[in-house]
Amino acid sequence: MIKICTIDLDGTLFDAKKNISEANIQAILAAKAAGCKMVIASGRPFIGVKPVLEKLGLTGPDDYVICYNGAKILNVGLNKEIYMCTLNDKDLTAIYEQSQLFNSYCHAFTADERLICAKPNPYTDVEVKINKVNAEYVDFNTLTPNLYLKVMIVDDKDKLNHIEANIDHNFFNKYSVVRSSNIFLEFLNKDTDKGLALTRLAEYLNIPLNDTMAIGDAGNDFNMIVKAGVGVAMQNAFDYVKKAADFITLDNENSGVAYAINKFILGKTE
Repeated sequence: MIKICTIDLDGTLFDAKKNISEANIQAILAAKAAGCKMVIASGRPFIGVKPVLEKLGLTGPDDYVICYNGAKILNVGLNKEIYMCTLNDKDLTAIYEQSQLFNSYCHAFTADERLICAKPNPYTDVEVKINKVNAEYVDFNTLTPNLYLKVMIVDDKDKLNHIEANIDHNFFNKYSVVRSSNIFLEFLNKDTDKGLALTRLAEYLNIPLNDTMAIGDAGNDFNMIVKAGVGVAMQNAFDYVKKAADFITLDNENSGVAYAINKFILGKTE
């Protein structure tokens, strides 16, 4: 029996216009009513996820959310931090220097959830728009001591493809490196990803991993899909994510989340 279901947002629960279908909403409400904990697991900050939680009624003392690709887990109703894992100033400096080597852009979320950026760019503007946050432009060479939930190199798809293939390979050993979208390459503490977050939440709730399901589409969902008892990839998912999944559901334009919930949690047939 599935007792926890983690669901990604962009490319998964959201359609291309960032809307949630009525079918997805009703399936989530029904699964919650049946006793399954429905958990949004996103690379977004909490402020960017909060409107979704409110829309889905996932705001009570028994509701949880995974933010920043697993760097923070919160009890929503109690506003209680269950887990947080961070990077430090040296990490930010090292990643920023790599972005400069490739003539690219870099921004970061601080532990107190501020978005900071070295200079204006259209990719940070996307972050600002989708999460409704303000960007603070600061000199990354003269930062005051701080901790960071994640640091990102941001650029167009082809540029990030090149960076991901050619960046210092020691970074892949030192950090958890995930591609959350075509324009975001994210660096987190090595002990951080959505899969580890699902594991920690399951342990916290004393629920076996075999009784969990995860639904996603992108590189930052890969470990979550692999670790879950039932790993579900969207039809529109990255190819290697689909290969790792136990089941491929419909795409995000056709309520693939609802299809998976109906099949594995609610036991509904077509």
